[in-house]
Amino acid sequence: MTDMGEQWRIRVLGDLAVERDGTPSAPPAGLTGAVLVVLALRLRYGVREQEVMACVRDGAGRPAIASEAALAQHFSSLRRFGLPVPKRVKGCPYFLDRQAVRVDAQDFISGVGKLRDLSGPPGPVELAPLIGLWHGDPRVCHPQVEPDRWKEVFGCRDRLLETLADADLEVLRQLDGLEGFLDLFPGDRLCDPVRQRLRAGERRRILVVEDQMTDMIENALESHGFSCLTVRSLDDWWQLRRDREAEVRQLAGALVDLHLTPQLDDRRGLEVVAWLARHTEVPASLMTMAPPTGDLYDSTLVQRARYRLVGIIHKGTPQADLTAIRTAAEALVSQDPKHRRRRAETWLEWAALRADEKLDTGGSGRNAALQRCRQHADRVRGTLRNGTVEDAEREMRAFLHQYPG
Repeated sequence: MTDMGEQWRIRVLGDLAVERDGTPSAPPAGLTGAVLVVLALRLRYGVREQEVMACVRDGAGRPAIASEAALAQHFSSLRRFGLPVPKRVKGCPYFLDRQAVRVDAQDFISGVGKLRDLSGPPGPVELAPLIGLWHGDPRVCHPQVEPDRWKEVFGCRDRLLETLADADLEVLRQLDGLEGFLDLFPGDRLCDPVRQRLRAGERRRILVVEDQMTDMIENALESHGFSCLTVRSLDDWWQLRRDREAEVRQLAGALVDLHLTPQLDDRRGLEVVAWLARHTEVPASLMTMAPPTGDLYDSTLVQRARYRLVGIIHKGTPQADLTAIRTAAEALVSQDPKHRRRRAETWLEWAALRADEKLDTGGSGRNAALQRCRQHADRVRGTLRNGTVEDAEREMRAFLHQYPG
């Protein structure tokens, strides 16, 4: 038992953590730690011997504690640690002293339940503490605990996700830990509606670098919900970059004219997209009045890869093709799966080309590395063609992590 007034906090929504009167303590490890997690998840009711023995598993998923005597040793270890585990009365379950212990999982379950009693939709005051209780996926952090032990916790997590998906966008924006919370569950489709709400609410502010049709393009885009940061010459671009680089880095996309002089032969727009590709994550497309002959997509693949371009579009002559320009802008920011897939492809081909150029320098060792890089890129291309867009984006980011361009 604990001294009067002594309080313990046990965190299981992530790696096991223990605090004693506000001071962190090294948590029990191994099977003893797993026993504590099972006990903490049953804070209100306690847990019987056979239940604990069934819930604590070894690496192969089999029960790891062979006898009640062995189990009793783990509870003795918890008492030696100082935890408030009263001596069990025969026929009764083991339990933690509820007056002396708080468990994050129980706080989470209780907090989600209280959302139903609110007179209106929950706001940041109610939602942020619930999100903040999580610091890992407990199913991953506690592999020795049988996965069904988390059923109630994840049922409440799913209800919280439903609440977040229906919440006002401004509420979501005020939840500083929301992105980190969602990142704890990569590939979990139940998180996708909330992710999509966040993406859909992002600003549609794009850079337009154009010397001749500036006002026409700006008006066409702003009438469709875009906000434009407009630059009319290469000199203006360099000035913008010097004075407002942080703002440029936060843009949702960029439409850049290939030629920035009336002669249509300078190709100065490539300087802009080259800088964006090297120094930002801003997706960009080139606009031109003089497209190459033949299929515009196929004939520009290498150039798109070299400058990380989502597209190269014919902007029309002598009048601007405003529909094509609006479509190109939408492709830079839209969360439609086909546009997300196209942007992921753009990043992959840019990084693959740069990695290929770096590794293709001769020597058997370098060539082996080049071969591995090309094989990796081909696997991601396969997912881009046939996998889900979430899987494609995840594999593309893994490739970028290994071959950052």
